Amino acid sequence: MNERAVDHETTTASPRNTEGLRRRQIHQAAFEATLKEIFLAQQVQLVEPLAKASKETVVFGGLYHGEEVAVKIFAPAVDDIGDAVAAFGAFKVECEKTMILSRRSKAILQVIEYGDAELPLDLPEELAEFFPLKLLPFMITERAPFGSLDRVLKHRRALPGFDRISLLEALAAATDGIKEAHDHFVTHRDIKPQNILIFGPGLGKIADFGIARWRSRRSSKDVVLLTPKYASPEQAFWALTGEKESLVDTRGDVYSWAIMVYEVVTGTHPFAWAIKGIKDPLVSQRTLLKAIAANDRRGFVTTGDITFDSLTYNCTCDLKHRVADISLANRVLRQYIQRLRMQNQESDTLPVQAR
Repeated sequence: MNERAVDHETTTASPRNTEGLRRRQIHQAAFEATLKEIFLAQQVQLVEPLAKASKETVVFGGLYHGEEVAVKIFAPAVDDIGDAVAAFGAFKVECEKTMILSRRSKAILQVIEYGDAELPLDLPEELAEFFPLKLLPFMITERAPFGSLDRVLKHRRALPGFDRISLLEALAAATDGIKEAHDHFVTHRDIKPQNILIFGPGLGKIADFGIARWRSRRSSKDVVLLTPKYASPEQAFWALTGEKESLVDTRGDVYSWAIMVYEVVTGTHPFAWAIKGIKDPLVSQRTLLKAIAANDRRGFVTTGDITFDSLTYNCTCDLKHRVADISLANRVLRQYIQRLRMQNQESDTLPVQAR
């Protein structure tokens, strides 16, 4: 749960800020001060924002009974109270289901507690508008000391022990959590580096089931939540057309996972070419979704490693032929990691003259 870059943010097919969110951003300092005061009554000390606030949630780092934690708070900034009520139900289900899954697998970010914080009766009217439901549902989780995979990738040169192999190992560890979710018929639908949390070299967990398959919607006109850079072709097609949502299943998670693996190994995103030079974010997003929906493969460059290239292809090909079991894909990734580590060890033991 770390700060997200704009181009990685979970967003909608037609993103726009609500008037409520704009007003809250103007009064951000007062909003955050109010949150901190409210949560002291829950024995939670909110310290610092960990993620860019969305229309529905804010995430803070803090202390709970002396332990460093992350706190995800449902604070919708919407113009329609009906949207807030629908999102409220989805958030409560997310809390419950994530806690159940986290108890089944240590590879899923562990939920410590969830509940509802009540607003003080004497809350000024100008602040009360930021809390339309008159209560604050929250979820307290463990906090990853190194943040997300995305953050570690950017700063790994300054972090001892975080070479490419250790990051692949962390990703493989987190994938066990994705498999656990799939075994319980839960499709994550937002697999990306920002949702792989790093607890140490080789230690990763999957987080944020906020738009998983259990997500409820008010009507067929509702927006499509996804992260464009890591959307599967079927997700992208649904976002663009509103059709064939039934095709969005666990195989989409496999696709997004493979894009992430490809990035870690090669240092490039296979669809970067599609938005090169485009400045308008809305045009960029739609162009990216069109390229992904068509599964235009011009950006997938072969590395010459048969294992890795085969893994990439079989996890990102058309839906009919795509690997459906993420544990099978993860087994191949672990074999690849083991071979990379052996090659590194052999290189380290070679005499200087032979190098």
